[in-house]
Amino acid sequence: MSTPGTPLPSPPPSSFVPPSGPSPAHQYRYSGLAARFGAVVIDLLVLVVIALVAAVPLGIFTGVTRWTTGTLGPLLALAWVEFAIMTVVLWILYFTYFEGTSGATPGKRVFNLRVVSVATGQPPDLAMALVRTLLRIIDWLPFLYLLGFIVAELTSRKQRIGDLVANTIVIRT
Repeated sequence: MSTPGTPLPSPPPSSFVPPSGPSPAHQYRYSGLAARFGAVVIDLLVLVVIALVAAVPLGIFTGVTRWTTGTLGPLLALAWVEFAIMTVVLWILYFTYFEGTSGATPGKRVFNLRVVSVATGQPPDLAMALVRTLLRIIDWLPFLYLLGFIVAELTSRKQRIGDLVANTIVIRT
């Protein structure tokens, strides 16, 4: 109940209307292709070092087994298949984790780059980062990110296919 002369509070609005104006994506400088290429080279070097740490013991064991028995053996061949699968899983987890939590892989950090959601300006969530990572396979076609770099060069926000589908951009920080 209100006192005389005090206006009643207005009812809450029936629906929220977001503020108008440019989206957060318009406030940033988009990353050029040279910095992105440098970042991916660093990230791939990190992944190669990790894979080598696992591959060297397996390779030594393979060599010793082949030298002593004259054959590779089905279990050792299976171990190499498992190693290949684990390398792909590591690659997916690496990019998804770093981009989905902080928006930047170690390579992107070196070049002061960050992946952000076009809608929020924040790092993408893990689902967006996973989509972005899985579409790297297409961006890599026919080799070394050629298709991804061509698409990024043709888009106003420098987005590769993974960015377009995940609704993300790579910015300079």
